[in-house]
Amino acid sequence: MKRKVLGKGIAAIIANEPLGKNKLVDLDVDSIHPNPFQPRKAFAKNALQQLADSMKEDGVIQPVVVYKRDGKYFLVVGERRWRAAQLLKWEKIPAVVKEFSDDDVMAKALIENIQREELNAIEIAEGIEALIARSGEGQQETADRLGMNRATLANFLRLLKLPAPIKESVVQGKLDQGHARALLSLKSEGEMLAAAAQIVRKGLSVRQAEMLVKKYEEAPRRVRPAADPDIVKMENRLTHSLATKVKLLYSRNGRGKVEIFFNSLAEFDRLYAILNKEK
Repeated sequence: MKRKVLGKGIAAIIANEPLGKNKLVDLDVDSIHPNPFQPRKAFAKNALQQLADSMKEDGVIQPVVVYKRDGKYFLVVGERRWRAAQLLKWEKIPAVVKEFSDDDVMAKALIENIQREELNAIEIAEGIEALIARSGEGQQETADRLGMNRATLANFLRLLKLPAPIKESVVQGKLDQGHARALLSLKSEGEMLAAAAQIVRKGLSVRQAEMLVKKYEEAPRRVRPAADPDIVKMENRLTHSLATKVKLLYSRNGRGKVEIFFNSLAEFDRLYAILNKEK
């Protein structure tokens, strides 16, 4: 295996300690296990193949970092390199073996992925939430551990309040963190989903998304009167026709609106096609 000389940059990854204080060994690739606290959920196949091609040509520039638990080695840093080594069917990979607590493992894996910009905002938020739950630390202590401003950490955690379809859109890259944060200003889940669908469909920028949200916030609220049998009957007919919940609302001056509910962007597209008679 062709390999370049390791630089001192690895020290920054392993708690800023000199490399001499850590044990550098060649480990069997098959003896290493994935990080059980890995915040990253998906590894792009194309990117892994590109990394494998680079490693085949230049070797491993930095070793992976592992810890030992119950006689087994688990990754802390370098899961992409380890997966690429598997693609190349390498038998050995250079590794730094270090002692870590479970909290340290979670924190260091999260830090590495954030610094390398390999996590989407929802994965970061879920990683922070898991670290807080496991360590029992507050937001300030966790922010200090991650080298993050507390306000930034709090903003990530707020994203977890978004409806599941919107979080999935962030994971898929259809919405970014700025879009998601703008949507959090809306009062209802229905408004969030409707606005998110518009943002995705029209390809709105974050600034445009913020303006769209402002329009939703400034829209007059309708008051729903006591149940009217005729209104209920019309709601039921529309609900049956569209196969989703429908509400009719109107104000005392006779003006009103129709609310059509949906639980995902895919369902919104279905309703949009029906209302526009698209085939």
